Amino acid sequence: MPRDFPEPDWKTLSRLKPLALDRLCQRILQKAGGIITHAQEGGHHHSYLDLFRHIQENDKVVSVCFDKWSRSHALDILINWRSENLLTDEEFAAFSPDTRTIVNGFLKRG
Repeated sequence: MPRDFPEPDWKTLSRLKPLALDRLCQRILQKAGGIITHAQEGGHHHSYLDLFRHIQENDKVVSVCFDKWSRSHALDILINWRSENLLTDEEFAAFSPDTRTIVNGFLKRG
């Protein structure tokens, strides 16, 4: 996979980072809230274990999407964001046609 990520696309990715992170965290917290709200249905210990698993699984998603923040990993980051639905189509359209083609091609294969 090519690693030469265009500067304008890097600026767009950096500008969208707080929004994408907020969306992912909101989704994780909403699910966690549902687990907590329904804690009495299966017992509190069962709910605690569900919540713990949920946080562990999603910590991996946060890591894949945000931990290797560098231009050399930008294409991987953008692919992960699209895979996790962290960008709207309009936001994705702000990237260059070449970058969008690479990301879409990779996601079709995956």
